[in-house]
Amino acid sequence: MRFLICTEDLNPCPPDKVSSLSLAEALDPALLGITPQGVLKAYSWGLGAVLTMWLIGYGIALATGLIRKV
Repeated sequence: MRFLICTEDLNPCPPDKVSSLSLAEALDPALLGITPQGVLKAYSWGLGAVLTMWLIGYGIALATGLIRKV
C-alpha cells in the first residue's frame, strides 16, 4: 500500500512536492527509535511487574490462610 505525502509543510501542497511512500517506509521502527533491546527491556519490566504482583498476592494469601488456621 502506498501513501501520497507532501514533502513540504504547505497547505495546499504543491503538485511538485507530492511524493509516494510505502507503509513499510512510513512505519519503520528504526526511525521511530524502537530497537530490539528496547522491546526486550519493556517486555522484561512488564513481565517482572506482573510476576512481582503475583508473588505478593500469593504471599498475602498464604499469610492470611495461616492466620485463620491459628
